Parts: sequence; structure tokens; C-alpha cells
Amino acid sequence: MSRPAPTRKDVSHAIAQLMPSIIQGVQLDFFVKRGVTQTQFLVLVAIHSYHRATMGALARNLRVSLPTTSGIVDRLARAGYVRRSPHPEDRRQVIVETTARGRKFITQFQAVIRRRWEEVLLALAPRELDAFYRVVTKLREQLQRGR
Repeated sequence: MSRPAPTRKDVSHAIAQLMPSIIQGVQLDFFVKRGVTQTQFLVLVAIHSYHRATMGALARNLRVSLPTTSGIVDRLARAGYVRRSPHPEDRRQVIVETTARGRKFITQFQAVIRRRWEEVLLALAPRELDAFYRVVTKLREQLQRGR
């Protein structure tokens, strides 16, 4: 007897269960060596994904208060991962963007995650790997269009 086709809910649940296993052990060692907390990492990733953002927009998008966001950004700035600068048209606003060091941090983290995925993907046969690649590529393109 064949199994029913998985629903989107089934697939999303499986992915949600997979992700902690992918990053398990990777993030702690990586962050500790660089003196970055997981919260700071999430803010750094958000800034990186926006390329540059006002502090207000960053706080709203992260659903965190402006003082909390400001404190996290201050620590990232002191560590050299982000830069704060006045908004060119409204000096009351502050623009935040990643520095070269911040972009390098993101690139290094992506390399660690990529190596972890390479280990996990050893379980797939060539046809499965091809199918998985096509699906992941399609999802990535969809997410990039949605920005």
C-alpha cells in the first residue's frame, strides 16, 4: 500500500524539525569564538538582508522595541560588525549597515552551514540530490523575488 502524498504542512513540519539538527553544535562554537550572541547574530542577519535600514524599520521588522534594537546594534557596532550613520535626509534617523567585517562574518557562517549541509546530503542518492537541488533553487528564487 502506498503512502499518501505529503501536505505542505507535513513538509514544513519536517523542515522545521531538520533545521535544529543542521545548526546543532555549529552555531555555539562559531558564535563563542567571535563573541557574538545568537540575538546579535539574528540582528546582524537582518541588517545584512536589508543591506541598510533605519533603526526604526529594523526594530519594527524584528518586532523588538527601539531601545532593545539600539542596544544590540551598539554592541555590534563596537565589535565592528555594523556601522551607524545619520540618515542623509532626516538627521533624526539613524541608518545601520554591515561593515566588511560583518559581511565576512555572514560569509563565514554560510560556509560552516554549507559544510554541515554537505555532510547531511551524503544520505541522498544522485537522483534525490538532483531533485532536492531543483526544489531548493526554486524556493530560493521565490524568496528573492518576494523581497
